[in-house]
Amino acid sequence: MEVGDFVDLIARVLGARRRPNQEQRACIVDDGASPLLIVAGPGSGKTTVLVLRALRHVVVDRISPENIMITTFTRKAAKEIRTRLIEWGIPLLEAAASDPRADASLRDFLGDVDINRFVTGTLDSICEEALSEARGPAERPPVVVEAFVANQILARRGEIYDAFQTMGTEFQDYLGKYSSSGDAPNTLGDMTRVVRTLVDRFVQDEVDERGYVARGRDLNARRAVAEIYRKYRDYLQSTNQMDFPTLERVFLDRIRGASPPGLVGNLRAMLVDEYQDTNPLQERIYLELAARSGAALTVVGDDDQSLYRFRGATIELFRDFCARAGQALPNTAPRMLYLIQNYRSTPEIVAFFNAFVQNDPDFAGARIQPPKPGIVANRPSENVPVLGMFRDDAATLATDLADLLQAVFRGGGRPGDAQLAEAIRAAPNGGDLGDAVFVAHTVNEYRRAFMGNPASERLPFRLRGELESRGMFCFNPRGRALKDIDEVQRILGLSLEALDPSDQANPDGRIVGAMRITNSAKDVLRRWRSAARAFVATNPRAAIQGGDSLRRVMQRWQERFSIGTREATEWPVLDILYSFLPWMPAFQDDPEHQVYLEAVSRAAAQAATFSPYRSLVLIDEPHRTRSIESTIRDIIAPIADDLVEVDEDIMASVPRDRLNIMTIHQAKGLEYPLVIVDVASDFKTNHPKQRFRRFPDSPSSVTEMEDDLARCTPIGNLRMARTAIQRSFEDLIRLYYVAYSRPQSVLLLVGCLPCLRYNTTIKNIATFWTRGSDWDWRRPVRGSAPSMANNIPLTLI
Repeated sequence: MEVGDFVDLIARVLGARRRPNQEQRACIVDDGASPLLIVAGPGSGKTTVLVLRALRHVVVDRISPENIMITTFTRKAAKEIRTRLIEWGIPLLEAAASDPRADASLRDFLGDVDINRFVTGTLDSICEEALSEARGPAERPPVVVEAFVANQILARRGEIYDAFQTMGTEFQDYLGKYSSSGDAPNTLGDMTRVVRTLVDRFVQDEVDERGYVARGRDLNARRAVAEIYRKYRDYLQSTNQMDFPTLERVFLDRIRGASPPGLVGNLRAMLVDEYQDTNPLQERIYLELAARSGAALTVVGDDDQSLYRFRGATIELFRDFCARAGQALPNTAPRMLYLIQNYRSTPEIVAFFNAFVQNDPDFAGARIQPPKPGIVANRPSENVPVLGMFRDDAATLATDLADLLQAVFRGGGRPGDAQLAEAIRAAPNGGDLGDAVFVAHTVNEYRRAFMGNPASERLPFRLRGELESRGMFCFNPRGRALKDIDEVQRILGLSLEALDPSDQANPDGRIVGAMRITNSAKDVLRRWRSAARAFVATNPRAAIQGGDSLRRVMQRWQERFSIGTREATEWPVLDILYSFLPWMPAFQDDPEHQVYLEAVSRAAAQAATFSPYRSLVLIDEPHRTRSIESTIRDIIAPIADDLVEVDEDIMASVPRDRLNIMTIHQAKGLEYPLVIVDVASDFKTNHPKQRFRRFPDSPSSVTEMEDDLARCTPIGNLRMARTAIQRSFEDLIRLYYVAYSRPQSVLLLVGCLPCLRYNTTIKNIATFWTRGSDWDWRRPVRGSAPSMANNIPLTLI
């Protein structure tokens, strides 16, 4: 079957709506003889093209699915691609086999095809599977540890807290240069997150550790980080465990070795999604696989939507793909194609984000050359301009924003008026609050306590309260640290009291009082115990009628672990935790609390992979005390130290009656009818502590780290082609470009008024300020793209 016949088949089998446009067709029919770079703008159908190109390899090129590898950035994206491969692949292959243009050999080939055998997943999952299959008879399979376990090992075996106690503020200040906020980390969790970023870079960027230590400045802190990494790496090797960067490093070594995994010899086509977020180690894997297998290589992404520099993503690899692939794969001529037809957003929204991404002339030098043309809208207008809601303060903004959401989703619609000619209404066939999303740089509900000032409420917290007062709810499980959630405090406090009761003589408990854990964790554990005792004192009623009271359940656990019992010789920690759930219905009924419970349960379950007592509490001494110590040290204290993060992806879908609140990073790849972007709710003054989030006056912590490592890594010179301050601005431009391209029908920017005032000192990239200019939102946006509007109005409501 010819490739043109296959493209015709798509529309006939999948419907006219799936008929590829001219750009998509060019990407699907490209023969794959040389590497192909597809630069795909927002809403242009890149996943559709990726799936159809993979199916083209089967039907036209007669490559079996098991010889085609498709990698994605997230597990969720991998699941979506697998679903589409099956939903579209089965009818397409059946139609191709019965097509009169198909010869007998094609029909025989398609008859043997198993559509379920595409090699799909994140690169990490594919590396893990390939290494497991390639091990020798006496070789142990790799044990890949999840993030929580890896960070636990890094913190404990790397002895991060010991380094802090030895060096004090010198160690903190060094890590503070690379923290997300620029503040010196105060908790073990914060320290571990910064050290994690550094040690991951050591692997991904092939950092010369001696060169890193010998840089001169912060010598003692650098030595401490290098020593932490050495201890961590040695422990992983001694236990045959790997974190994800190490897994990729080992996989690359195996590809280059004498006995490469079978995947290398069998691979005939490789498709890579979200290539703009590839790191140097991953690039080496893809190019090495292509060189050794001769597989057709297709990469898809958008340089304007690269958001993961803080994880090692190197946009220059995408920008220079054709040149770099040409060098790595001799006798090929890499090509670049564009997808710019947008099927997601209205013309007003497309014009707005087109203008935004072309607003700053200095950004042009950071884009792929020639730059992606302006995106073209393919949806009709709904007569709703891009909107702005700006108020004097966050409290007023939360009230008015909640009023708007109530009107749209509970009051029959927000009517038109002098500011907005067209009404905004929920869809008549089941539209609800779930059709809206609130996105922001951060979704934290409180600002951090600083210099003796208590934590203060941010817009997400105020919006939560305003919605709840109107009988509406939101979904923001990342809004607060797990250790600060009331119900989490109670259930962990109850578990602590069950395992190690406190009294006047032992306010921290006999066992905890003798343990060596961080002072901040001990403070949190005291707070949890207090919350638990107060909860028991209220004599709460259980959700399930009958059975023991909460006091009696607590008493029974304390008896087991103080005087012993012959009921059982050991108890799983999860049994203790779950025994208190009948008195905490939120964990069963509320979606956010289900995410919190999963995080606590995951910490207990994953601790079994490294904890000496495997998340069990034994009854007989001396193991009773030791196993309780292990439970507290390996499960409970890490939550108190903020080492455990929630994973809201466990929710198959957020209830339709809740407003999603998420970071812009989380929103990437998603789309909603109504998108609210918080661009300025924190910015009432020109405070230097928040400039990095709106208009940097110094390099970001991420770009400063890149510069610091540049002389110690082969990728350093490429990254430094743009200055650190340029890269800091560019990361913010890309961040808000992603935010502004999420909505289908309505885009609403919200914030505090000072950011909109002409010649304000509170300049903000998100409101079209550019470096070296006094431009503000009321002036026309001008650029070179012929399709770009000269005026982009922001209608204030």
